[in-house]
Amino acid sequence: MMMGLNDIQYLYEFLFWFVTFFILKKVWHKPEVRLIYGYSVAVFNLLAVFFFSLSSIRGNLNVLDAFAFGFLHSMVAIVMITLVNLSKKIENKS
Repeated sequence: MMMGLNDIQYLYEFLFWFVTFFILKKVWHKPEVRLIYGYSVAVFNLLAVFFFSLSSIRGNLNVLDAFAFGFLHSMVAIVMITLVNLSKKIENKS
């Protein structure tokens, strides 16, 4: 059985996150890295909510699926923003 482009995509994603993990492991002690990472994850999740909404409006995605995926990604964004703000408060007390 031959692997198509869709099958190898998971390998590319795994390699991307594998490399990202080791890069972040080296620089995670810097507060500005944690801040940028947290806010960028939140922004990407809010962008995903926008695209799910757009796909639903255009009829490419079921409304309930778009709502479910949008809700999930908005919760991730809220959690990330909360963690960044909490981290900033803890660092300010130290």
